[in-house]
Amino acid sequence: MKTNLFSKHFFSPLFWRGEGGEATWISVLGTALSICMIMVIVITLRVRTADCEPEVNRSRSLYVPNMSYRAKGDLSGSSANSSMSVQTGRECFKTLTTAEAVTLASNPDKVRVSLPAGAKMTADMVQTDEAFWQVFRFRFLDGKPFTAADLSSGLPRAVIAASVARRLFGRTDVSGQHIELNHVDFQVCGVVADISMLATDAYAQVWIPYTAGDAEANTWGYNLMGPMRAVILARSRADFPAIREECERMRQKYNDAQEGVEVFYRGQPDTQFTHLYRTWSQEPDVQGVVLRYVVVMLILLIVPAINLSSMTLSRMRKRMAEIGVRKAFGATANELMRQVFLENLLLTCLAGLLGLLLSYAATFVLNGFLFGNSTNAYLSGETSLTAGELLSPWIFLAAFGFWRMNIVEAINGKAH
Repeated sequence: MKTNLFSKHFFSPLFWRGEGGEATWISVLGTALSICMIMVIVITLRVRTADCEPEVNRSRSLYVPNMSYRAKGDLSGSSANSSMSVQTGRECFKTLTTAEAVTLASNPDKVRVSLPAGAKMTADMVQTDEAFWQVFRFRFLDGKPFTAADLSSGLPRAVIAASVARRLFGRTDVSGQHIELNHVDFQVCGVVADISMLATDAYAQVWIPYTAGDAEANTWGYNLMGPMRAVILARSRADFPAIREECERMRQKYNDAQEGVEVFYRGQPDTQFTHLYRTWSQEPDVQGVVLRYVVVMLILLIVPAINLSSMTLSRMRKRMAEIGVRKAFGATANELMRQVFLENLLLTCLAGLLGLLLSYAATFVLNGFLFGNSTNAYLSGETSLTAGELLSPWIFLAAFGFWRMNIVEAINGKAH
């Protein structure tokens, strides 16, 4: 009987359209929009920092996207900043013993991909080494990656994305076939599933051994600078200090062999979060970035929570007469409290589900605005999102629980 009374009240049109109905809808929509805004912020950060395929090792990776060189002993601040040469990458990072793996990779560059007598297209190409496939985890649809033997021999091998294979051949099982990259013949050794441009360190549409391209010859600044960047995979995050110390020792050893110039890292190697916010030679204020995120999240949590608590108290005040009648007919205080809790729980669940759906819709609709930048504008891929990048259940539950906590405190305060 008591459950029926609650059901009739909660699902009654009067509860939604009558006295207090407008406040109910405002409460639901306010909660939903707040959850939506928080989830959009979380998704935006998550796709850039969380371990998601193919960058499944972000949490235990260190990054050196660029470095600087100067005259030996010059402390005036004058320097040249750029990516590193293959030589610098080999001497300073590839010889690390404290790391699980180290890969050197160029930034994506445009390449003309074609068949000898057939389809052609423009794609984004990266020159790298065999360790690339260990640091990053790709889903191979056909074939396999090029090997260390291919790299050392300079064999013209290529791994291509599924979209490139379909565009050129109409299918993905094309291992062993030949393509031309800027009119140079390469043999396809593997085909991988397309990846999003949001995987900034793994992204490309074509990957080749750097010994089969022009990366080794493309140098400047006393052969110190070039097109390469380094990603260092640690066995665990606990090894980061040891890896940084070894990087510094290798840098000093490398500089000892240079005449009149020296390289320096400007605080690198970086963790994923620092790497995300570093701009060339400027070291990011990581604490400031974290503080800004915390402040924004707190504002988005606290303001709606206060509003919801006020609305909950207002709705209870309007129902005091009903509660008095229920008590007169024998309803205990605990029974009335359970009813109010259950009503608010269902309202909050409804608002949470609506907010979650709105956040996914907003992320897709505002994809270009949220994830577009000057680098992406140059590339040919897409900023697509995977289910792993979208889903952040713990953050959603934390936000949901925060509002429930504030509403429960408001109800308890009024009840007492």
